Formats: sequence, C-alpha cells, structure tokens
Amino acid sequence: MTPSAVVLDVNETLFSLSSLESVFDDLGLTGKMPLWFARTLRNGFALTTSGTYRSFPDVARGALRSLDPDRICDEDADALMQAFAHLRPHADVEAGLQRLHEAGLRCVTLSVGNATNVEKLFERAGLNEFVQQHLSCEAVSRWKPDPQPYLYACAQLGSPPKETFMVAAHAWDLAGAKGVGMRTAWLSRLERVFDVNFGQPDLVGNDFVDVVDNILSL
Repeated sequence: MTPSAVVLDVNETLFSLSSLESVFDDLGLTGKMPLWFARTLRNGFALTTSGTYRSFPDVARGALRSLDPDRICDEDADALMQAFAHLRPHADVEAGLQRLHEAGLRCVTLSVGNATNVEKLFERAGLNEFVQQHLSCEAVSRWKPDPQPYLYACAQLGSPPKETFMVAAHAWDLAGAKGVGMRTAWLSRLERVFDVNFGQPDLVGNDFVDVVDNILSL
C-alpha cells in the first residue's frame, strides 16, 4: 500500500548532533556527548513511564549535570541549549525532503524537543518549504516511544497509522511507531545494526535519500 504521509524524527535522523561536541570540549567533557544524549533519552523515557513529564531542556540539563555534578553549572547547561539552535542537517536531508515533496507525500516532523525550535532549525537550513508541520511530544506530555506522540502525529496529518511511515535512525523510535500500527523506515547510519529486540523495520536505508526512494517505490 502506498503511504499517504511521513513522520520524521529530528535529532540524528535529520539533524546531526556532532556540532555539540565543541560545547563538551569547552566543558572539559570531551567525548561525553553520546553518553549525555543517551542519559537524556533514558531519563525522558523513565519519567514518561512513571507518569511524569519534563520537557527536553529540563531533562537534558539534568543529564549534563550528572556527568560532573560538582563542576557543571546552570551557565554550562545554557550554553548547551543555545548550541541546539545551530545544529546542521545531514548532507542527504535536503535531497530526500525534496523528493518527498515532489511526490506529493505530506510530511511532518515529530521531536521530543520544542516544535518552534525545530521550525527555526529548518528555517536556518532553508528546508521549511518541504515540511507541512513541526510537531512535538510536548503537545501530549509524553516522550516517544510512548504511543501518544505517534497517534497525535497521525491525527494531525489526518492519516491512519497503517498508511503513515515513521522514519528514524533509532530502533526504539520505530518500535513505538510500530506499536500503534505505523509503518517504519530505519536509517542505518547511526546504530549500524538494527536491534533485533525491537523486531524489524518495514524498510531500511543507508541514508535519508535511500530511505525515501524505498518508500516511494512502494
């Protein structure tokens, strides 16, 4: 069945976090960016599971402090949050978004971060014309992979889950989407090997253009 819409994850799927490395270097935490991001996701998941919601900045700040509690201060966390405004898209993103747009597929982003901030990222990169809307887990006060963000995205699109693709570079994200009946497409550039504990995605691609081409070939 040809999909009617596509939902896109943002962090690492479309926009690289590599530019944040310089902030960690400045803080004397060289090489700790991946650990920080993993802790941020873990803590967001745990809060959601326990019935508590905290925004991405709040959770990210706490995860940063945990890396060196005696030294990291509020100003350090401010610097990290400000750096998020300067994330750059992966080199393949513009071409992939353009192909989706030309094919007439409705396309939205779905991030644990703030939707307005994501929109500004797309504006800075000149990519907003390819995306119908930017959505955030903030709207439902639940972090992915809880079912509610995915159902919210499908509702905003007016597209049934079975006709909607979730595209992400994270196996856990696709597991959440599959759980509500969405179809899933995985970019292998981040994790390299799809964790079999999450089943299997419907489609796999080495980069974003590859994934888009696979979706459009259905």
